[in-house]
Amino acid sequence: MHNYDTDNKRWDAICRRDVGADSEFWYGVITTGVYCYPSCPSRTSLRENTRFYTTREAAVRDGLRPCKRCQSDKPPLVKRQQASVEHACQLIDQSNGVLKVEQLANDLGISRFHLQKLFKQFLGLSPKQYMNAARARRVNEHLSSNMSVTQAVVSAGYDSLSAFYSEGVNRMGMTASSYKRHGKGLNIIYAYGNTSFGRIIVASTNKGICSVLFGDSQRALFEDLQERFSQATFTKDSDGLHAVVEAVTTLIENPTQAINLPLDIQGTAFQARVWKALCDIAPGTTSSYSEVARSIGEPTASRAVAQACAANPAAVLIPCHRVVSTSGAVSGYRWGVKRKEALIKRESPDE
Repeated sequence: MHNYDTDNKRWDAICRRDVGADSEFWYGVITTGVYCYPSCPSRTSLRENTRFYTTREAAVRDGLRPCKRCQSDKPPLVKRQQASVEHACQLIDQSNGVLKVEQLANDLGISRFHLQKLFKQFLGLSPKQYMNAARARRVNEHLSSNMSVTQAVVSAGYDSLSAFYSEGVNRMGMTASSYKRHGKGLNIIYAYGNTSFGRIIVASTNKGICSVLFGDSQRALFEDLQERFSQATFTKDSDGLHAVVEAVTTLIENPTQAINLPLDIQGTAFQARVWKALCDIAPGTTSSYSEVARSIGEPTASRAVAQACAANPAAVLIPCHRVVSTSGAVSGYRWGVKRKEALIKRESPDE
């Protein structure tokens, strides 16, 4: 057992009520006839009355019964708590309207205070914050269909457009209406560049870079840009963007170099959260889709995270190439798996 491979280490874990040891061993108290988890809140037994077991079955064979306080016949407390949070997230994600925190706590059979505590412990945010994010994500999903903005907002559980905007507009790169119009009214200038990973197109609004795309030809690059901003107007400006293209190229070739570029990255609230999390992945390291999902407080949204990565408008600036499958396999890159492998290899500290 890792870290608990001697009786002295196990006894120390019991004295510290080490939660991390709960999945490693159990201990029995021969004077009380019960077996417990190391983190059991019961009064610590005497060392000479304590026995250690690697399985529940071994404790039962010694005539011991499970402890009622730590419920040692069930999964460890932290796993039960985690399961409760995951169940709560599923109920929120599956709800069609506004789910009250009190109702959610009652459905789980726990107090509102305890529910708040568990969400903060495992997700780093409150149930209300998770609910708001889930509602905003439903709006984004509806906006991608044929619904009007009003229909999308109401269908997601908001009472009105004003309620949606007061809660979520600051988390979106553009308003819901702008998102629905695919960039209508934006004036975008663009220019091309060359990197060791292929040609790129760099596009910018008057606020900053709105897109960086890889491609095999100028025509393919421009078509990709047009598809993303189908209602925008475009102007090629190689001279005006020369310094910006040069800076982007430098960053692509040297990802550890600190270069601050003004950005105007536009997407849904959920996409923005994912893209921000991607920027926290350091060069030379990778994260799985499920790890990114957990980092933004959406443990069941691995598939949605993958979709947000696929929708990334700024290659390398938002490093979606650093996200891999749980097994570590490199897959799912909109600009080609080989290019993704090359980018990861370039950033590897062994290179």
